[in-house]
Amino acid sequence: MTTSQGNLSSYCNMSNNKNIVVGSDQEIPIRGIGQVTLPSPHPPLHLKNILHAPNLIKNFIYIRRFTSDNNVSVNFDPFGFSVKDFQTGMQLMKCNSTGDLYPITFVSKNNMNKPSTFAVISPTLWHNRLGHP
Repeated sequence: MTTSQGNLSSYCNMSNNKNIVVGSDQEIPIRGIGQVTLPSPHPPLHLKNILHAPNLIKNFIYIRRFTSDNNVSVNFDPFGFSVKDFQTGMQLMKCNSTGDLYPITFVSKNNMNKPSTFAVISPTLWHNRLGHP
């Protein structure tokens, strides 16, 4: 999920009235859907079917979908996380972290001078933040 349409390629407007429900039970409208390619010194990493919701506060990645779409593993530690090729174990990306979230900072395709941040959180933490038991 992203707040900025500029982060997305292959963008399609969504005319249906679908919403994202956040932990406060607030409904945030989805405006469109697209894709993101994360720069990597190795094969690029793809994020598919990214929802565009301008009223979100942060951008989020579904780790399960990211790992299966790219055949990678994600390893978290207190200092950040790394993305590794699932078959070879070769590290493709390493990101440092401070605070509660695990950010990925990259340069948007449509705005090469403006960094964008996607926060990576585990499904359990996301589930808990949405108020599910």
